[in-house]
Amino acid sequence: MKQVRELTKERQEVQEKALKVLEEYPLCDHCLGRLFGWLSTATTNKERGHSIKLVLSMNADSLLKCGKRDLGYSIIQTLASNGMFEPAKARANAESIDFEVREECHLCSFDGECVFDKIPGAVEMAVKKTEEIEFENFLVGSVQNPELEERQDELCAAHGLLHAETLKSDFNRELGKQLQPMLGKPVEFGKPDIVIVYDVPHGDVRIQISPLFVYGRYRKLVRGIPQSRWDCGKCDGKGCEVCNHTGRKYPDSIAEYIGNPTQFMFQGSRFKFHAAGREDIDVLMLGSGRPFVVEVSEPRIREGNLEQLAQRINDSTDGKIEVDALESTARDHAQWLKENAAENVKEYTAIIDVDGQLDESILGRAQNSLSGIVIEQRTPNRVSHRRSDIIRRKHVYEVRLRLVEPCLIEGSFKVQGGTYVKELISGDEGRTIPSVAETLGLPCFCRELTVTAIHSSTPDHNP
Repeated sequence: MKQVRELTKERQEVQEKALKVLEEYPLCDHCLGRLFGWLSTATTNKERGHSIKLVLSMNADSLLKCGKRDLGYSIIQTLASNGMFEPAKARANAESIDFEVREECHLCSFDGECVFDKIPGAVEMAVKKTEEIEFENFLVGSVQNPELEERQDELCAAHGLLHAETLKSDFNRELGKQLQPMLGKPVEFGKPDIVIVYDVPHGDVRIQISPLFVYGRYRKLVRGIPQSRWDCGKCDGKGCEVCNHTGRKYPDSIAEYIGNPTQFMFQGSRFKFHAAGREDIDVLMLGSGRPFVVEVSEPRIREGNLEQLAQRINDSTDGKIEVDALESTARDHAQWLKENAAENVKEYTAIIDVDGQLDESILGRAQNSLSGIVIEQRTPNRVSHRRSDIIRRKHVYEVRLRLVEPCLIEGSFKVQGGTYVKELISGDEGRTIPSVAETLGLPCFCRELTVTAIHSSTPDHNP
């Protein structure tokens, strides 16, 4: 019996709130149902609103039949006018109850037009604008009339309506339901290929195309190429006599060699190049290469032959760089590359000039003292103008030193990602402790440096 009383109480609360709202504002079935949208969700807002009006109409009819005619008339009149409810209109006419004919809903009509009536036109525009875009799934969004959204917020606050759905959510769902069969593609809420946004106030559709990501590894086979575009420092890329009016300090970059063909293949608007660290401009990158991800913005094509892309890149660089292992990936992988660059293990070889003569015994002691230690590196002088002046602690896993000539040695280094190997060799005026120079007791300078391997864990980066 208690359950019946509680159920009756809750049912009456919904009906009473709905009736009070209708006494103040004209509402269509759709919008009345949206005000209670999170109650009994396995139906539509239109069906929910119609059902609420139907129950109110039935209650009014019951009141008329039991003699409470004033209250019954009042409810019928409200439903016939502000409720725009046809059964109530018919009963009002039968009972000679006067009511005002309303045509516009307070929550979805503006300047004489219902926002939901715009959906067919939005569908037509969306279909036309996506004809030349390759995508496998989509999501819809909208920009709503702020006055209509404010009306609903004020109404819900005034009447304590806690279960209302927003106009935007309601509109988006209805738009998606009509658009899906026209596009023949599934809706994707997680990572859609495109988002179709309808701007209600301006009556326009815009397409937001999600970027795509290509993973691979590159090898840099010649020195003198920066990883990313390097503009002229004198003119900031505008062009001047110093850069021969090119705007560039260096004419090319690894990012452009890889990114431009990738952008072209997928007909994107631009690209971003993400790599697992970077090598200096005068350093080679050999071995299996450095991992990278190219992010292509607004691609109009999403499927491409990545083997052909790799071949196209390699053929266009005149032997300067090589790429391989290209595959599709996801945004998370680009972020992972950057976050884990400092945790990678990297191997280098170096040609080192020494200001003084050496012998093998000294080198043996030096390499043993530098292997399996943690060094402290203050930001090097050569990059202090663009990086914070801090002290970094880096693992040096293994050092091997071999005498080539009396004043020339070859070094092999296995270190933690982010280690400044040139400064590990020179000491950088005491900013790296210990160093090869400090251990040998002689000034040392890195003549040539080559990255020979980058070891990293492999994330689950496939989309």
